[in-house]
Amino acid sequence: MLSLDQLLEILAECSGDQQAAAHGEEVLDREFDMLGYDSLVLLETSAQLKHRHDVDIPEDVIRDLRTPRAVLDYANVPAERD
Repeated sequence: MLSLDQLLEILAECSGDQQAAAHGEEVLDREFDMLGYDSLVLLETSAQLKHRHDVDIPEDVIRDLRTPRAVLDYANVPAERD
Protein backbone atom coordinates (compact mmCIF):
# COMPACT_ATOMS: atom_id res chain seq x y z
CA MET A 1 0.00 0.00 0.00
CA LEU A 2 1.42 3.34 -1.08
CA SER A 3 1.43 6.04 1.59
CA LEU A 4 1.17 9.79 1.18
CA ASP A 5 4.67 10.20 2.61
CA GLN A 6 6.10 7.81 0.01
CA LEU A 7 4.32 9.63 -2.80
CA LEU A 8 5.43 13.06 -1.58
CA GLU A 9 9.01 11.86 -1.24
CA ILE A 10 9.03 10.70 -4.86
CA LEU A 11 7.36 13.89 -6.09
CA ALA A 12 9.95 15.95 -4.22
CA GLU A 13 12.82 13.99 -5.72
CA CYS A 14 11.38 14.09 -9.25
CA SER A 15 10.74 17.83 -9.07
CA GLY A 16 13.97 18.72 -7.30
CA ASP A 17 11.95 20.47 -4.58
CA GLN A 18 12.84 18.79 -1.31
CA GLN A 19 10.44 21.11 0.56
CA ALA A 20 7.51 19.42 -1.19
CA ALA A 21 7.78 16.33 1.00
CA ALA A 22 7.13 18.46 4.09
CA HIS A 23 3.60 19.50 3.06
CA GLY A 24 1.83 16.40 4.35
CA GLU A 25 -1.93 15.93 4.23
CA GLU A 26 -2.64 19.57 3.39
CA VAL A 27 -1.81 18.78 -0.27
CA LEU A 28 -4.04 15.73 -0.69
CA ASP A 29 -6.72 17.54 -2.69
CA ARG A 30 -4.65 20.26 -4.34
CA GLU A 31 -4.16 19.85 -8.06
CA PHE A 32 -0.65 19.04 -9.20
CA ASP A 33 -0.38 22.13 -11.38
CA MET A 34 -1.23 24.29 -8.34
CA LEU A 35 1.52 22.48 -6.44
CA GLY A 36 4.00 23.26 -9.21
CA TYR A 37 4.24 19.78 -10.71
CA ASP A 38 4.15 19.54 -14.49
CA SER A 39 3.54 16.54 -16.71
CA LEU A 40 7.23 15.61 -16.83
CA VAL A 41 7.38 15.37 -13.04
CA LEU A 42 4.28 13.17 -13.07
CA LEU A 43 5.72 10.89 -15.76
CA GLU A 44 8.94 10.50 -13.78
CA THR A 45 6.88 9.91 -10.62
CA SER A 46 4.99 7.15 -12.42
CA ALA A 47 8.27 5.50 -13.42
CA GLN A 48 9.63 5.76 -9.88
CA LEU A 49 6.44 4.32 -8.38
CA LYS A 50 6.83 1.29 -10.65
CA HIS A 51 10.54 0.92 -9.87
CA ARG A 52 10.38 1.42 -6.09
CA HIS A 53 6.95 0.17 -5.08
CA ASP A 54 5.78 -1.98 -8.01
CA VAL A 55 2.86 0.41 -8.50
CA ASP A 56 2.04 0.59 -12.20
CA ILE A 57 0.26 3.76 -13.26
CA PRO A 58 0.37 4.01 -17.07
CA GLU A 59 1.42 7.32 -18.62
CA ASP A 60 -2.03 8.01 -20.05
CA VAL A 61 -3.60 7.43 -16.62
CA ILE A 62 -1.14 9.50 -14.56
CA ARG A 63 -1.90 12.50 -16.79
CA ASP A 64 -5.58 12.29 -15.79
CA LEU A 65 -4.95 11.97 -12.04
CA ARG A 66 -5.05 15.58 -10.86
CA THR A 67 -4.28 15.32 -7.12
CA PRO A 68 -2.14 13.28 -4.74
CA ARG A 69 -5.35 11.74 -3.37
CA ALA A 70 -6.30 10.57 -6.88
CA VAL A 71 -2.88 8.91 -7.30
CA LEU A 72 -3.15 7.20 -3.92
CA ASP A 73 -6.69 6.04 -4.65
CA TYR A 74 -5.59 4.59 -8.00
CA ALA A 75 -2.43 3.00 -6.59
CA ASN A 76 -4.14 1.44 -3.58
CA VAL A 77 -7.18 -0.08 -5.30
CA PRO A 78 -6.92 -3.81 -6.00
CA ALA A 79 -5.91 -4.67 -9.56
CA GLU A 80 -9.36 -4.73 -11.15
CA ARG A 81 -8.32 -2.53 -14.05
CA ASP A 82 -7.37 -5.21 -16.56
